[in-house]
Amino acid sequence: MCRLLQMSGICLAVLLLHSCFDNSKYAPEPYLRPLEIIKLTEQDYIHVSFLKDNYGGYIPCNGYIRVEGDEAFIFDTPLNDTLSEQLITFVQKDLKATIKGVQVSHSHIDGAGGINAFAKAKIPTYASTKTAALLGKDSLTISNSFSQKDSIQIAENYIVMEYLGPAHSDDNSIAYIRASDILLGGCMIKPLGGTKGNLASANLDAWANTVTTLKNRYPKVLQVIPGHGGRGDKELLDYTIGMFQKSSEAIGDSEETVEVTTN
Repeated sequence: MCRLLQMSGICLAVLLLHSCFDNSKYAPEPYLRPLEIIKLTEQDYIHVSFLKDNYGGYIPCNGYIRVEGDEAFIFDTPLNDTLSEQLITFVQKDLKATIKGVQVSHSHIDGAGGINAFAKAKIPTYASTKTAALLGKDSLTISNSFSQKDSIQIAENYIVMEYLGPAHSDDNSIAYIRASDILLGGCMIKPLGGTKGNLASANLDAWANTVTTLKNRYPKVLQVIPGHGGRGDKELLDYTIGMFQKSSEAIGDSEETVEVTTN
């Protein structure tokens, strides 16, 4: 089953993976919302999984799929291995693409919660060395870590992966798709109208500076994908910088802190 969403004036197809697969194979927990795939272009897809919060609601968590020819790159995993298995199946079977690698932006569940499924499928995993060290404490292994910068080739194009400094977490990294000037910012970047979110691992003093460095590094960016909420352009960078410009305002701001059931 498929349904259509209207977003930013563009009609987008959303594939509900619980209807595309035999869920009995994965036996997901009954409270979990299905994984959703939002098709932006023939090459670009957002995958969305839903984190249950402490109030009975769900927080949509964005990841990304980039397809070049018969090869694909994935940014951030779904929340758990069950959903990651479904995503892998979708890319391999429906998109008919080989997954050349998956990058996790940080060690939280909305970045790396389903990393084991990719490792089990022998798909190369990428993350900053800081993320790799944090995941290693939970016996989760990253096959390719970078202290500052790395890249991955899919078909004829390269995707840059980079650690620019602490923000949402000490270990957060980004990816940049040069062929389309798309920035995958993860939880470092906030959507327009978004709140500060989960600050448990945040570096409030460095956040604005890190995003400023990011903005200066990629001045040609056309589209920005945040970790939660709607995508946009470089205005999202300015919005995030403004939100954390005065770190003292973020400290103790309980009304804008989202509590979740895990990190």
